[in-house]
Amino acid sequence: MNSSTGLSLARSHLAFMTGDLDAAAALSDQVLVQAEGDSESRIASHLILALIALRRAEVNTASSHMQMITDDAFMGRLTLLAGQCAWVNLRIREAQRGAEDVAPVIEELVDFGPVSRSVLLSQSAAAPWIVRLALKFDQKRTAHKAVQLARKLAEMNPQHHALAASALHAQSLFERNLVDLRVAAKTQAHPWAQASTIEDIGKFLARERSQQDQAIRVFEQSADAYIKAGAPLDALRIKKRLWGLGVRHHQSRWRATPPSTIANLTETEAKVAQLVAQGMTNTQTAKHLFISPHTVAYHLKKIFCKLQISSRVELARDWTNIGGFQGGLRTGDGGTA
Repeated sequence: MNSSTGLSLARSHLAFMTGDLDAAAALSDQVLVQAEGDSESRIASHLILALIALRRAEVNTASSHMQMITDDAFMGRLTLLAGQCAWVNLRIREAQRGAEDVAPVIEELVDFGPVSRSVLLSQSAAAPWIVRLALKFDQKRTAHKAVQLARKLAEMNPQHHALAASALHAQSLFERNLVDLRVAAKTQAHPWAQASTIEDIGKFLARERSQQDQAIRVFEQSADAYIKAGAPLDALRIKKRLWGLGVRHHQSRWRATPPSTIANLTETEAKVAQLVAQGMTNTQTAKHLFISPHTVAYHLKKIFCKLQISSRVELARDWTNIGGFQGGLRTGDGGTA
């Protein structure tokens, strides 16, 4: 890796961490053009582009970038980046199949081997994600090991402040310690990681009826932070949490969704989705588009699959309130990347 390529990769990673996804993508694309014969730079660029795609809810695009480095994995050229690749592949798998499909393998990320160390050192969201997922599926031993590993890595790298914030975030989740969770939110340097920590604070508060007004304010702060970090899908998850708390007055807030997030639907699918979201039946939609009701049903099945929803009600809610949102990622309990 020459100095120019290395600088571009560093700038791309920094832009990604600060939420400037367009700049990060442009820099990584530039490295791909320059990186002929340099497998490490090429792999690193595809990894950043995959992370960008995940944050933008473009799961198919993220998967395509990972497919680009399949040959490198087969030939053993991922020595330095195996952890990052494992992380991205897990997040793609979670997005496509759900958290329950990923839960059985997360213990491998806390064995303190080179892959697990690489994941936690390079991804500030990893330790809290592991703890959150492990606790959800009653894997307390795995959650505890993740906390221990995160703390150990933070102690071994005192100059890496993001590690300390990540370790405190993970520990706070495990111990259900709201005070420390607030400290972790204040010390997070990366916008997305901070938004994720604030969201967890809101989830803690929302469990107590007496704290729900405060939970609403915290969730709103989290959604604003997610938008700033270039993560509209995460903001959508917060809107759904607010709906669950009875908040209905944010019809235009957090509507700004990057154009790239609508790429998962074809033009016909988008037209079908829009009409069905407006309340049309399959027959009405078919007449409007001059196609058969059977074809509408076929498109609708594909739309539900791509948007990870299961009903016309969900389609209407998401389409209307997010201003035509068309993502390809599940909106579960955790963040994206």
